[in-house]
Amino acid sequence: MNQLFTGSACLTKRGIPPLTVPERMDALQHLYRRLDNRVRGLSRLSYALLVGLISAVAIFAVRNLLPGDGSFGPIAMGVSMTVVYYALDPNNTT
Repeated sequence: MNQLFTGSACLTKRGIPPLTVPERMDALQHLYRRLDNRVRGLSRLSYALLVGLISAVAIFAVRNLLPGDGSFGPIAMGVSMTVVYYALDPNNTT
């Protein structure tokens, strides 16, 4: 572990007390909100391309864990997700 024990207090290597669970949750919620706001601010095409890329990478990673070969599945899924998200525009607020 990367923590130093000094007496009864548990300190990190920098000498800072570790975050409590509520502080960690607040930090994660803040990070999620920042990421969510940034993604929602993307244009229709950028959002569709991002979704397609993420889905293709995720399917490629899962495909590598399973036996068998073939890279057509992740490519097809990435392209189809891009087309569907561009056509349906889920971030449309009007």
